[in-house]
Amino acid sequence: MKKLSLLIILVVLSAAFAGCSKPEMKSVTMHWGEVNSTTTQIISNVYVSNPLPFSIPLSGVNVKIYMNGIEMGTGYSVGKTDISPPGGTIRLVINLMNSKLVDWWCSHIRNGERTTVKIVSDLQFSILGFKFGIPITKVNEFKTDLLSGIRTKNVDITVDGINVGEVKDLNLRWGDVTHDTTQIIASGTVVNNMPIPLYLRYFEYHIYMNGIDMGRGKITSTKIIKPKSQGRVEFTMLLQNSKIPEWWVTHIKNGEKTTVKIVTGLGMEINGKDVFIGLQSYKYTFHTNILSMH
Repeated sequence: MKKLSLLIILVVLSAAFAGCSKPEMKSVTMHWGEVNSTTTQIISNVYVSNPLPFSIPLSGVNVKIYMNGIEMGTGYSVGKTDISPPGGTIRLVINLMNSKLVDWWCSHIRNGERTTVKIVSDLQFSILGFKFGIPITKVNEFKTDLLSGIRTKNVDITVDGINVGEVKDLNLRWGDVTHDTTQIIASGTVVNNMPIPLYLRYFEYHIYMNGIDMGRGKITSTKIIKPKSQGRVEFTMLLQNSKIPEWWVTHIKNGEKTTVKIVTGLGMEINGKDVFIGLQSYKYTFHTNILSMH
């Protein structure tokens, strides 16, 4: 009787692999799992149809996640690993390694704030010597606008109630990106309405993302704006890339939402008096939908 059952299974398997109905992936859903300082989990539920009259066991899983071509982590199966007819769900856990996030960040900024996420899976099944795999590839592209979404405005320079000038045409743009830092270039035009020179002494900045201190600094300057004239100024802010994993955790836990805040100011000497002008607190909130795969 046992031999007959095995023979029937072999006949059914032979028919399946000869072109008849065979198990296949029908749907995939994904959501975030546990997120901590070292790992970001992605939970993937894969529904596999099984037209065969008996269960098929999962014999192996190969899962990798890529962001802009960078391998970010691997995955494994958990829970029930056999598919009974007419179908069942294989649960995968994908561990994205936060230590890889700096490499991803650099690629994201260099790529015009665009990222392609790809999750490649291969479910391996084996029964009575018959082996087959179900390859699955899910892709999503997302874009951010960390700087272009920030709106700037002109700032009056006032000393003792007297308007002595203006800072206008403020602009923020990306500079060089290395493994350690990401440059943000701040530029603008300083207008001097007075009959005496205006001396720029320093530029000060603080960068926050979801409240995380991403970078701060005080840059000295020797720029002089001549009387009744204007001059273009430019300063380089440094975002510390070592903070990216810490920010990432807040972004995912916050429903993939981040508020960027950049606080800047200029230190000046006007008629022998030191003056600090708070330029503007730039603020912008952006969202992503990283797991919206197709």
